This record gives sequence, structure tokens and C-alpha cells, in this order.
Amino acid sequence: MGPLGYDTNDLPQFGRSASDDILPAEEWSRSSWVESLGVQAAIYATPAVLQYAQMSEQVLRPGAPGRMASFMHERVPAGPDFHAFRAPNVDTLYSNAWVRVGEEPVELRLPDFGERYFTVQVVDAYSNSINISARTFGAAAARYWLVPPDWSGEVPDDVTVVRVATAIIWLLLRIQVLDGDLGVVHELQDHVTVAGGAPGGDLGPVMGAAEVEDDWRAFYRAFDAVLRLNAFPCDEWAHVRQFRGLGLLGPSPWDPAALDAATAGALERSFATAQALLRSSRPQLGVATGTGWTRVLDKGAHGHNFLARAVMNHVGLGANVAEENTSFNTHVDSAGRRLAGRDGPYFLEFAVQPPQTAFWSVTLYHAETGRLYANPAHRHSLGSAALAGNGGSARLVLSHADPGAANWLPCPESEFYLILRIYSPGREVIAGSWLPAPVRREAGAGDDGL
Repeated sequence: MGPLGYDTNDLPQFGRSASDDILPAEEWSRSSWVESLGVQAAIYATPAVLQYAQMSEQVLRPGAPGRMASFMHERVPAGPDFHAFRAPNVDTLYSNAWVRVGEEPVELRLPDFGERYFTVQVVDAYSNSINISARTFGAAAARYWLVPPDWSGEVPDDVTVVRVATAIIWLLLRIQVLDGDLGVVHELQDHVTVAGGAPGGDLGPVMGAAEVEDDWRAFYRAFDAVLRLNAFPCDEWAHVRQFRGLGLLGPSPWDPAALDAATAGALERSFATAQALLRSSRPQLGVATGTGWTRVLDKGAHGHNFLARAVMNHVGLGANVAEENTSFNTHVDSAGRRLAGRDGPYFLEFAVQPPQTAFWSVTLYHAETGRLYANPAHRHSLGSAALAGNGGSARLVLSHADPGAANWLPCPESEFYLILRIYSPGREVIAGSWLPAPVRREAGAGDDGL
């Protein structure tokens, strides 16, 4: 039972039955019922399963590059060959660690980051985030104890206690790269340490990202492993309890071989339906601003918005809370047409640059894959670090061919999308009074529509 979990063997409480719900006996009705439950389960489980798959690849599989309770450092910014998760930023270096929280505190030590932007995102098994950053705790060197919600004990004066929600947590560190000063960032990375935690033990089956995204049996086995390691938030009991009809939450690990043919076929179809639904819903990530951009809300804190949470993590794991990093996405130009290099060039102009106390950037991705676009200029992002001035206007040119401009952001001939990230956003951004301008087609590229 995880710290926020509900033990499935607990005695019934008011309004809770100790018995399983009925499962329709006739094959056609059982198939219909299971398919409906399977879609709900796949949507609910997506963030947890994708994180579990990443943990498997990084620390569980034989020959994995890392181990539990130890930081793994990316030494160069993400590029087109970065496949740990979709839609990575290219402004910071990533470091990450997987930790199993037990009865004793996990100690995280950070160096003094000075004026440089950093954040340690503490992500629970269901993608809910807490940030340790200059915004929340300051930038000076410090010690933090990561403990379960109900932990109690004596705490040294120089330690800050951070309570975490699930047994397995993901520590995702980002440190800003300034003018290519990778050596300085490497030194800071090396001074970030994590120690303690429960022994790794049997963390369940090893399931890679390709498996859980393509094979319904691997997906639900990974979901079962997550539930056994972490349980689930108490206030989601009514939603998750129904998944017992799929064979989950039982006394033994989930086994697809134990399913009858009708149930197995329905689950396979439900998984395919959920995957198609998530892919088609990517452009709806967030709230429309009226400028072609959507503002991504509730990142890292979706509450019971399970579909929004699933879409967010399907686009890219490790999305940060809006107060730490406000994001805007766009797949369309000012006339509502899908962005595609063959229809460009385009330009994006800010009369006033995004208000922030750290920095901002616009990053370009393939629409189909969410990966960075490999281009001759090796440029995937433009923002305040590369453009003159910090509060005045800024103009970006998006084109497949080189326009001969320093502010060129290369795009593929095929469809693409943009993410505007604003780190340590200003009050105008948080309040919604500052919005990005629409992406427009250059004169001569066709009617702009506005």
C-alpha cells in the first residue's frame, strides 16, 4: 500500500462493497463492458505506465545505464536522437534518478546555483509534481529529506523536509546552459547527490517504452506493477476500483493468459482505441487562447482530469507545474491551418517578449512523433538567450529552406508543432494577460486569413 494508496484488502467502509462488481456472463455483453472499462483504465494508467517503462529502461533492465537512488546525467542538450521521452527541452541539461521511498528519509543535496536557473522536479508515480527550485526554496546549497506523508522524526536544523506521495518517485533535474558553458553545468550536476531510500527489491517486470506503447498485454502488466508498488490516491478509489473487472488489483500479478477470449479481445481493442484517442487529442492540450496557441494548464497537477493528464504525458513525460514553467503549444497558423514546412515560410513575432525572471524559448517538433527535427543548422530552439534584448520585440522565422536570417528556426517539410516555454513566468503570464501572437505565413506564401 502506497502512502496515498487504498489497500484493496481493507474491510468495506460506508458506501464501499467488499464484493467485486458483476462481470456480464454472455460474451457479447462482457466484451462490450470490458472494452469500455479498458479504455478508461488505459487513459488513467498512461502516465504511470510510461514512467514505469522509462524506469525499466534506465535502471531495471539488464545492462541498464543507471541504478536506483543514483543520478544519471545527460551531458549534452537533447537532440533528434533523444528518445527517453517526447518533446524534450533543449535549453537545459537533464539529470534524473529513481528512488524508492521507505521508512527512512531519502537525502537530496544540492549545490549553490547562484543566478542560474535550475529545478529538481519531484514526480510521483502518477505524474504529480513538487518543485525544489529558486522559486520554492531558494538557490543556495541545501539538504532535503524526501519522506512519506505520514513520516515523523527528528530533523536537523539545516534540513528541509519534502513529503512525497508514492513509494516510487522520479527526480528530474534541469540546469540551464548559458552560452554553451557545459563544463560549468557538468560540475553542478556532479555536486547533486541522492542517498538512502528503501532497497530496490523486486520492482516488477521490465517493460520498455516500445512494448507498453505497442502491446496491450505489456501495458496492463506494467499498470498492475505500478498499482502493487504504489497503490493509488485514496480519492480515486471509486474510479480505480472498477478496474478489478479487468483482473487488476487482485491477489496475484495480472496475467493475460488467465483471461477468456472475449475479455482478451475486448482489452486489445480498448487499448488500440485509447492510443488513437490520445494521438488525436494532442492538439487539444490546454485551453485555446484565441491566437492559435493553447495554454497548457494543470501540468504536473491535473487532479481528476485523467484524459488531460494522459494526453500531457503521451506528448511528453515530466511536464512541470505552470508556476515553474508555463507552456503554450500550437499546431496551426493564424488561419487555423496545420503548420507544415511545405506551406511556409512562417514568422512568429512578439511585440513584447514573454515576461519572466529566468528565460523563455520556442522549440520545434515533428507533429507525428514529438521528436526534435534533425536539420543542417543543428538548431531546435530560439528564445531570450539567443535573441537581442529581454523585454522588447522579437521575431522568429520558421522555414524549411535557409532564409539567411540569424533568427531562423528550421522546420521539416512535413507537419510540425511549437512549444513556447516560459521559465519562472511573470505575473502577466500566470494571470493570462500576456499571450503569444499567432504564427503567420510570410507574404507570398498564401493568404494569411487574418
